[in-house]
Amino acid sequence: MNAYQESLKIKRDNYSALESAELRGEQRGQKQGEQRGIEIGAELERAKAEREKREMAVKLKTKGMHIEEIAELTKLPIEEIQALV
Repeated sequence: MNAYQESLKIKRDNYSALESAELRGEQRGQKQGEQRGIEIGAELERAKAEREKREMAVKLKTKGMHIEEIAELTKLPIEEIQALV
């Protein structure tokens, strides 16, 4: 009977250790996933801002604004503004 009780205790201890390890792994994975999501969101926002700057530069150029002024306002290089339509 004692051997049986001891084997049950070992089995329960092992199960508890496994559950704890899985929980820690899930929590760690969730934190890493959240961080990656934040990074992707920041990258998308930067790309959107760059696209909007180029769109604004095109509009200003078509309205006849000087390229130097457009570069100053949009922080885009003059060469890049010259290449825009």
